Amino acid sequence: MRMTLIRRAVDRALELPIVYRTIQAPFADAKLRPFLDRVDLTNVKRVLDVGCGPGTNARVFEKTDYVGIDINPDYIATATRRFKGRFVVGDVADESVLPNEKFDVVFANSLMHHLPDDVTRSLLKRMSKLVAPGGAVHVLDLVLTPGPSPARLFAKMDRGRHARPIEEWKALFREHLSERQCKVYPLGLPGVPLWWMVHFEGVPR
Repeated sequence: MRMTLIRRAVDRALELPIVYRTIQAPFADAKLRPFLDRVDLTNVKRVLDVGCGPGTNARVFEKTDYVGIDINPDYIATATRRFKGRFVVGDVADESVLPNEKFDVVFANSLMHHLPDDVTRSLLKRMSKLVAPGGAVHVLDLVLTPGPSPARLFAKMDRGRHARPIEEWKALFREHLSERQCKVYPLGLPGVPLWWMVHFEGVPR
């Protein structure tokens, strides 16, 4: 019971933009590195950042036509004050949101481990429909590693309840997307992985 109350308190704290930004800051660049190594943003015109939070990734895309979307209005208010681009409160899985828009990069960073499988499936399906010709979906997310390890412990402690083993991630991604790349990589201190992440790049089937 005590651990449940602590976890709820942490969840509520992380809903505050300043707390979220502080927690994310030490790892933000390393988390994005596989994506940035893969994508030449000078050739990208339009970006949709799904679950953009308080503008966590906005600076990376500041030279593009950038749209960030999140269901948390406080995050969107903070992002609108701090960054260039267009920020929208809403659920991208709702087809009435961003109707008839297409993007070269449809991007989700550390979002889907907060979502159960059915919601993740709906989100991936909609993301695949928002991709412009020649574009791709890019997902960065938390991998649940096998066996006891610090990385598995940290994944279990994370605010998200749906970190998945890599094979489960791949199965979900491949329902709506054809794989271009699926890379697993460590995140943490030098020589000490605190988390493992996946970068998946896919195109609509």
